Amino acid sequence: MEMDDFDVYPISHNGRVYNIITAMDLTFREVRGMIDELSGMGAFPTGPGAHEDGDLFTCAVEGFVFEVDVQGFDVVVYRRGARR
Repeated sequence: MEMDDFDVYPISHNGRVYNIITAMDLTFREVRGMIDELSGMGAFPTGPGAHEDGDLFTCAVEGFVFEVDVQGFDVVVYRRGARR
């Protein structure tokens, strides 16, 4: 997967704007489910002084497992695989 293949898709969800960066087609249900799952894992910065360093996460949504890198409110989706 080349970096040129990646596109940025801004999405507003629960009062915040996230940038979904990916080379694959995702459904709105997958994206919203992924954001909710990542929020539950504490992936997004909150409050003053929150760090925006990149962290890798694996989350299961809509029958798939996603591997993502979260940097602030940017979510880079690297892989989508079937849930085992």
